[in-house]
Amino acid sequence: MPKSRSNIQILIKQWIALYNKTDHTIFTTDGSVVFCQLCDKKIVCTKKFQIQQHVDTALHKSALNRKANDNKQQFFVLDAKPKSGNIFNEDFCSALIVANIPWNKLQIPEFKNFLEKYTGKHIPDESILRKNYLGPCYNNVINAIREIIGNSDIWIAVDETTDTNGRYIANLLVGVLECDTPSQPYLLACKELPKTNHSTVSRFINDSLKILWSAGGNDENLRLFLSDAAPYMVKTGDALKVFYPNIIHVTCVAHMLNRVAEKVRELFPDVNKLINNVKKSFLKSPSRIQLYKEMLPGLPLPPEPVITRWGTWIEAVIFNANNYEDIKSVIEKLDNDSSASVDNCKKMFNLTTVKNDLTFIKINFSGLIRAITNLEDTKLTLLQSLEITKNIISELSNIQGDKGSIIKNKISQLYQKNKGFQVLEQIGLVISGNNEIQIPENFNPCSVANMKYAPLTSVDVERSFSLYKHILSDRRINMTPEHMEEYIIVNSFYKK
Repeated sequence: MPKSRSNIQILIKQWIALYNKTDHTIFTTDGSVVFCQLCDKKIVCTKKFQIQQHVDTALHKSALNRKANDNKQQFFVLDAKPKSGNIFNEDFCSALIVANIPWNKLQIPEFKNFLEKYTGKHIPDESILRKNYLGPCYNNVINAIREIIGNSDIWIAVDETTDTNGRYIANLLVGVLECDTPSQPYLLACKELPKTNHSTVSRFINDSLKILWSAGGNDENLRLFLSDAAPYMVKTGDALKVFYPNIIHVTCVAHMLNRVAEKVRELFPDVNKLINNVKKSFLKSPSRIQLYKEMLPGLPLPPEPVITRWGTWIEAVIFNANNYEDIKSVIEKLDNDSSASVDNCKKMFNLTTVKNDLTFIKINFSGLIRAITNLEDTKLTLLQSLEITKNIISELSNIQGDKGSIIKNKISQLYQKNKGFQVLEQIGLVISGNNEIQIPENFNPCSVANMKYAPLTSVDVERSFSLYKHILSDRRINMTPEHMEEYIIVNSFYKK
């Protein structure tokens, strides 16, 4: 006849009593599952030998040795079913995440033994951290963000990228709008999207804000939405106005200025050809690099422009303009037959038009780099950001000649499309003391004052993608999107 549940509970208590001491408890139970306090492990127990089997494991013996070497170690008695984790493991999990130490490093015996020796604690396996402690660490961060945000007016920044696995990843950052201090952005969500369009992005934003305000009723607190100027993002901004009546959609001003920089690159194909071939001439060529360093000691190698990074092409142009004769002298020393890029460089350096174009770009577009760099400062007030933008638009609009007219038309088109930016200009006039400006009806004096530190760029969400790509290295390509989201949110929060 099988034993009843009550009999099993009595027997389990008798079995574990043989191992428990008066000064500390090793095993606890809820009547069906035994929990080893030393190993932080659950034991399904229906027979006495199952407990003895665990006691004979190397894991348990190692824990007993640590206990013997540290009489100050305390283990708390649990009369009922133990909690899923403990404070040490949770803090240990957070520390590894913030330091971005891959959990598979715990499989290295020397590293694990070192930690156990000097902490006097059992170091959990990678799977235990992922299954039992990553979630609680994530929940702690989300609760902290909720407490910081409260019922304040907020701004959000959203963007999308493609990761190394080919997945569409969207990030959402949130920050408080208040008149006393600059806004601190927090990564709230990092989700995989099935595809990229205004429908999926709108749903992503709605779902993410439910994480912040699960009870609802805070739709009017969303005041500002920052994104790039992609058509699907513009449609997303229009769609969100149905649910968030006070929202102002501003396309990132730094993106806008970078669009101008891209237009400059398009207008000067010969200069672009020179920049690309100078880069290729020294790429993975130690002998050419050695010649460069011998002829130009102290001068760094020509910068490599990255199209996806704001303003790097113009930075490369300015470098080549500043060091035109020096770089030309190195290129002329190189063998014509060494590569096509060297031959192309020599052809470009011999064109008078290229030399003149370098001069034109340096004179007229250096301000673009300064403006983008200045706008990346997250502590700027709205008035400071507007002033920087106003000055660079004025500077670009005053460029002479046919190419100047093209740039003027380009910046004018981008400005006219950015309706939200124009609304913030009106709010900026009110903040600066103009009492004749008509502001949106849904903005009261308090909400206007809270726009004092409203950002104009989505630079922080771009930085979050850099963090994402740093975490999702070749060693972590198998991390699930859900675990990746929890990991990066914890990592980014504690790095503030």
